[in-house]
Amino acid sequence: MRFAHPYFLLLLLVIPVLFIPWLKLSASPRVLISLFNIKPETQRFRTHWLSTALKCLALGFCIVALARPQSVSKTQDRKANGIDIMMTLDVSLSMLIQDMGESSRMEIAKQMFRQFIEGRKNDRIGFIIFAGEPVTLAPPTLDYGMLLAHLQTVEPGGPGLRDGTAIGDGLALGINRLKKSTAKSRVIILLTDGDNNLGRIDPLTAGELALGYGIKVYSIAIGTEGRVKQPLPQRTAMGTVYTYVWVENRLNPSLLQQISEKTNGKFFRVTDEKALLEVFKEIDRLEKTDVVTQDKVRYNEEFARYLLIALLFLAFEQFLTRVWWRQWA
Repeated sequence: MRFAHPYFLLLLLVIPVLFIPWLKLSASPRVLISLFNIKPETQRFRTHWLSTALKCLALGFCIVALARPQSVSKTQDRKANGIDIMMTLDVSLSMLIQDMGESSRMEIAKQMFRQFIEGRKNDRIGFIIFAGEPVTLAPPTLDYGMLLAHLQTVEPGGPGLRDGTAIGDGLALGINRLKKSTAKSRVIILLTDGDNNLGRIDPLTAGELALGYGIKVYSIAIGTEGRVKQPLPQRTAMGTVYTYVWVENRLNPSLLQQISEKTNGKFFRVTDEKALLEVFKEIDRLEKTDVVTQDKVRYNEEFARYLLIALLFLAFEQFLTRVWWRQWA
């Protein structure tokens, strides 16, 4: 709690000075009768003191409202020494395939990215998902809690994305998010389980763009090649029902390897959950950049509640003086 105009609080010192004059003014001569076995003199004494006290309380709350009390929500500035990273995750329906154990490719990928985020301290991380088209879920940020929340909700198919694998478009969007970064090291981590089959931008062209902006691409191919059993979700009145079809899973490791080598990054072939640890080690060796984030400070005005309390005290005093006590005078 803070006050925008704290000097108005000095007016509270006037209230004790006004108390005695107000008490005398409220003690105008009246004809009183005994009420509830209370002597008239005692009744008048109590009503005068109560009326004056209510006026003083109302004035006090008005003065506090005049000082503009404000609640403050803020966080301290944070200085970080890290790099800028864009996580780019394939969310095509083929990520539902379970060919690496009991978990689907998506579940393994999410677990890998979760461990990656939890292992960061000073790196700004953004998050992009793509299928037949890409979408940004978060720009580079130090708010790891927000990133983990987005990651938790990601499912194959994405938020209304058309199915497919637009690797070039996903890379291009990541490059667009990092091209204005002033960090010494900028990285895109691209995880996919398929070959590029949609999109407006060729993946190798996107690799050239990344090289031009000095962005390294660490590409990760997940899943097995060949004939696999793919779940297809269907929405029904009873919920989502899966039917299974056999498909020929196509990966293009050479394409991903070319992109990574072109941008001075590295290519990884993931056959188990431990493979991403090598990506972490490589990224930790990159040059760091000092980054200062200045968090927003919000001041919420709270004077209205104090003004309302003052009006209630004043209204109650007027009711007692002009209505309740007057009927006994």
